This record gives sequence, structure tokens and C-alpha cells, in this order.
Amino acid sequence: MKKILSNVWLKRCVAVFCVAYAAVIALLAYATFLYDLVFVSGKQSSFFILLAVTSLIFLVLMIYTRERFVTRLISVTLLPVVFFLLLFNIANQNWILIIPPFIVALVIFFAAGTGETVKVIMGTIYLLLYVLGIVAYVLCNMLLGGSSVETKLDMSLTQESPVFSLYKNDQIHLFEVIADDNAISPDGRYRFYLTDVQNSGAGEVRIYVVPNGQDIKLKYFSLNQKGIRKTITNKGVRGVIPDVGWTYKEKDDGKQELALVYLLTPQDNWRESIVTSMPSKQYWEFLGLD
Repeated sequence: MKKILSNVWLKRCVAVFCVAYAAVIALLAYATFLYDLVFVSGKQSSFFILLAVTSLIFLVLMIYTRERFVTRLISVTLLPVVFFLLLFNIANQNWILIIPPFIVALVIFFAAGTGETVKVIMGTIYLLLYVLGIVAYVLCNMLLGGSSVETKLDMSLTQESPVFSLYKNDQIHLFEVIADDNAISPDGRYRFYLTDVQNSGAGEVRIYVVPNGQDIKLKYFSLNQKGIRKTITNKGVRGVIPDVGWTYKEKDDGKQELALVYLLTPQDNWRESIVTSMPSKQYWEFLGLD
């Protein structure tokens, strides 16, 4: 058994196999740059156990092949990959997704057979990357994102939410407004959603329109499209669920165009907003840019 485990070709094959782990973490980082990762309710623990066990297995395999070039290469590239995974998920506090890969990246960085000089130099660079990167991220969100707190008004609004008390008496109305058969446009291209905004003033309710059908649903989580949304109004009264719906408006040439109609309060007048296209994707939304 010892002779088999010490076989150089076995170690090389295992080292190449370990590339799959680094590739998956890189893929998760890239996916969460483009999408919001939202865990399926009740699946967080199962996913964490799966990720933790998988990470432990690959960590053992990497330590076993720590002298191989491929593993040494993984050891110096995994930490920056995990840094971007952290950067793109810190706002959502997806620590379940971040912690196991970070532990693997940190342990194999020190355990791999990379030269001490390389470890000192790269370790210093990565330490600066994490410290300065996180500080820069916080500053960008403070300067560009402001102090407003935006909470989506949907089925996930529970008693633990700080805004639940504002809408607890209007829950039935809320669920009727945001139901799929009402929120999704007749042509299936768009859907709207509502958010509560707490700011230094009285606050507000906003109505957004986003593309429909671009989310990717998986077993443990869904990847929800982000960075593409059109603000219909930010004049809603906080604590009041507006009436919102889709309609078609006839143009002068007889053609019809899609419009969103809304009533912000019972005392208000109905308003409309034509929806024919979406703005360009904002890739830097994670920095606080809207």
C-alpha cells in the first residue's frame, strides 16, 4: 500500500484531479460576479455539509500531492480566487459559500512544497490584497451606496425582518400584488418587484422592473440575474403596498406597447410607465453602484 501511495504517477494524476476543485471555486466566483446566489430555503445546511466534506477530501488530496507542480500552482492561485469569491458574496453574507474554500486555500498555501521565498513574497501580497481589498470595498460601498437600507418585499418577509411591522397588516395585499400571474408581464419578458427603503428621511417604497426567465435554478441554490433593472418609481409611501399591474397602451400608429400601471396610495391617481427595454447590465453593482 505504501509503495502504491508513493508512486509518482499516482500523485501526478491526483494533483491534476485537484484542479477540478480550484476550477469549481473559480466558477462559483465568476457566477456570483454575474448573479446573486440565493440558497433554497432549508438547503443551506445540506449545502454547507456537502461543500465542507468535499473541501476536506480535496484538502487531503492536495496535502498528499503537495510536492507536485500542479498542487504547488493551485496553492498560490487559490487564495486570490477565494478573495474574489469573498468580494462578490460579502454583501449577501454567504459565509457558507466562503469559509470552506478559504480554509482549504489557506492551509494548502502553507502546506504545499512551494519554496519559502515564494511563500513569503506571495503571502505578503495576498495579505495586502485581502486587507486593502476589503477596506477599499467597504469605502466604495459607503461612498457610492449611501446609507440607505433596501429590503425586498416578497414571500421571504418574516417576523425577523426589521420592516415586517410596517407591512404585517397588509400581507395578503402584498402577496396578491407580487404573485407571478400579476408580477410577470403578459409577454413573459419582464417582471416587477417592490422594495422598502429606509434612509435618513421618511423612507420610500420603490418599484423595479427586471428581465424575467434569466435566473438559473439549481438543487441547493438559484443564481438570480443582477445588475439589470429599471426603476419605475421611488415615490411610494413607506408602509403602504401600492397596486401594480401590466397593461398594453395603444400608440398613434395603432401598435401596442407594454406599460406598467401603478397606484401608490388609495388617494393617488393611477400612473403608467412604458416598458420596452432594459438598461445595460451594471457589472459593478457589488461596489454599491446602482
